[in-house]
Amino acid sequence: MLRIARLGLLLLVPTAGFAADCTQAPNQMEANACAAQSFAEADAELNRRYAALRDKLDGNGRQNLVAAQRAWIAFRDRECDLRTGYDATAPEANGTIMPLLQAACRTQLTRRRSDDLAAQIKCPGGDLACTP
Repeated sequence: MLRIARLGLLLLVPTAGFAADCTQAPNQMEANACAAQSFAEADAELNRRYAALRDKLDGNGRQNLVAAQRAWIAFRDRECDLRTGYDATAPEANGTIMPLLQAACRTQLTRRRSDDLAAQIKCPGGDLACTP
């Protein structure tokens, strides 16, 4: 979780002091800021759906959801490292485009997870007969 918080800070730092026009990002710093904004929006939607599903589950279901979500976050972060070629041992070697690549990947995977949670809201608790 701490790693996620650090990434969030890294992605948001470039946004301080200016408002990026995300329809036309003329430089890397603004493009990174726009990607970070997209990720923040996707993450907020994921959190809303997570909370809605959690509220529908019993104690065992909530426990399973928490464990699954933690595992999914670790998967998402490593998958995006793999997809983008991120090098945690030499962060300075990743280049100025890396925040954009990481945010875009995390946005894509977060939206997919959000859709999965939305489907589970309609069919909670392992009802295999339910089709969302």
